Amino acid sequence: MRSLLNRRLGLLGTVIFLAVAIAVIVVVAQFLPSKGDESERTAATPTATAEATPCQELDPPYGTPPQDFDYVPVAEDKRAQTVKALRLDEAEGKVDVRDVQQSSSKLNLGSLVGVPSKDPIDYASRLIASSQATGSEVQRAGRYALIPLQSGKQIAVGVKGCRTVMITAADPEAVKFLASAVFSD
Repeated sequence: MRSLLNRRLGLLGTVIFLAVAIAVIVVVAQFLPSKGDESERTAATPTATAEATPCQELDPPYGTPPQDFDYVPVAEDKRAQTVKALRLDEAEGKVDVRDVQQSSSKLNLGSLVGVPSKDPIDYASRLIASSQATGSEVQRAGRYALIPLQSGKQIAVGVKGCRTVMITAADPEAVKFLASAVFSD
């Protein structure tokens, strides 16, 4: 190839050809996203953000429970343990923790954790984004997301009123059942 370029273009033409080719590669490389810089670029890029829509408190806060179930507030010590274990901030209000109990048998199906916030959509988005950043395959399902845990269980995260709601249960199908009930309307 070198002899072909030297015969047709000459030494000066070959040098110019190589300089132009390198310049084109450098310009194209500037427009391609690099994996490491993507988060820095988005963080540094100013974007127009809409003001957060004021949330409205709901009564009842999680909607109507599914048939034959109740959302039962837990004892203060269990609530405090949950807040500590999840490292939740109560600066914007007291975190609400409730068990989902079957009315007839008093068996617990799962738990609801409601974190009050002025911008619950932002809080839920940050939870989901941090899970995705660790490589978790988050599944979107209507008005909530299912986040897989290392234990093989799932947690549902969504917004209800002025709360970011997290739903846990021993059975992944129970998480989906409760999430579809809580986030249905």
